[in-house]
Amino acid sequence: MANLDANPSLSIVIPAYNEAERIRPTLEEYCAFFTASHGDAFEVVVVLNGCVDNTRAVVESVATQYPQVRLLEFTEPLGKGGAIYEGMQDAKGDKLAFVDADNMVRPPETAKLITALDDYDVAIANRFGPGSQTGGQSLGRRVSSKLVRLWVRVLLRMPFQDTQCGAKALRANAWRTVAPLIHERGWTFDLDMLNAAWRQKLTVTEVPVAWQHVEEGSKVRALDAGKEMLFASFRIRRRR
Repeated sequence: MANLDANPSLSIVIPAYNEAERIRPTLEEYCAFFTASHGDAFEVVVVLNGCVDNTRAVVESVATQYPQVRLLEFTEPLGKGGAIYEGMQDAKGDKLAFVDADNMVRPPETAKLITALDDYDVAIANRFGPGSQTGGQSLGRRVSSKLVRLWVRVLLRMPFQDTQCGAKALRANAWRTVAPLIHERGWTFDLDMLNAAWRQKLTVTEVPVAWQHVEEGSKVRALDAGKEMLFASFRIRRRR
């Protein structure tokens, strides 16, 4: 077993809700990539979010090869945002990132966010700006995504092009600043986090990434996510 750093420089949090069919290649790819760049000085924190499938066994299997992987398990679902929140709270790195289990944002793209933390408090993946690449989305998802982005900009008046991509990175001290201000625990966790960062005048950069939508196994339903975004945006605005 590797002699792991007790104080890793980087923590990558991956929320997992019944991801037995998708998480192994994501973990293996992330671990191989960051082992090459960070050696043992990183960790991957997989947050088991009320899983009732074989996700735990899959993650434990990967951890026998990559001991940088560790589990944080909750028997009751916390919501995607709740799982990310708990993982970030438990993370030990000086730089923190969270990504989805589906590997839509692959490790080299996440590495761009982490590098951006040399100059910014927060770095978020941008699927829509110059230099980005997207693929695999249906017309319906593209339309709903555009409407959500417009709504967020109009109602909350934040300048970001893409609040909802599932890859973001923060300096550990920036996370400690925003964590007490985050109330949303569902799909709109990201929006609440960015609102908190904006209110606290943290420096935030958007980093163009290559992103490939994977429909199979997706837990996101466009209509439900749109409704959640609508109501959450009003709640976030009221808390300002």
